[in-house]
Amino acid sequence: MGQLADVLKALGPNASIIFAAWIFMGFLQQRYDSAVDRYREAVGDYRSHDHEDERTGNLREQVLLLRRRCKIMGRSVLIGLTAAILLILSLIFGALDVLVPRTPLIAIAGIASAIAGFVLVIVAAAFVIAEGRIVGRQIDDELRDVGDLAQHTGTQRRN
Repeated sequence: MGQLADVLKALGPNASIIFAAWIFMGFLQQRYDSAVDRYREAVGDYRSHDHEDERTGNLREQVLLLRRRCKIMGRSVLIGLTAAILLILSLIFGALDVLVPRTPLIAIAGIASAIAGFVLVIVAAAFVIAEGRIVGRQIDDELRDVGDLAQHTGTQRRN
């Protein structure tokens, strides 16, 4: 019973890292799902409606940007999942360190998995930043084929 208590004491305060990682994963998954839903909607619109040439060109570019967003967020989700796994693994190594103290391999593996997990969280967040820049471009592009709105927002109308 003493070893279990020691393990729980070692893991307890650090478990919040895991909860934060899963909350972050939920955020990533939500952005990915949103991009995929919007992509499917735009592709359906492109396929099923007869648009003026200007709108068709704009919609084509929107679809391609949405596809890019989906790819970026898909990578971000995979990186985020890998980060979460590594952070959970670091807790497991922490428990092993309590059970088998002063084992260099366990300590090194725990430190490496924790650092790698945190680095991957940063990488996943950088992908979200890249995806956010695409969203900004899409907001502007949506108005390019609507003359008076494009003019009022300073968005260049395509010829």
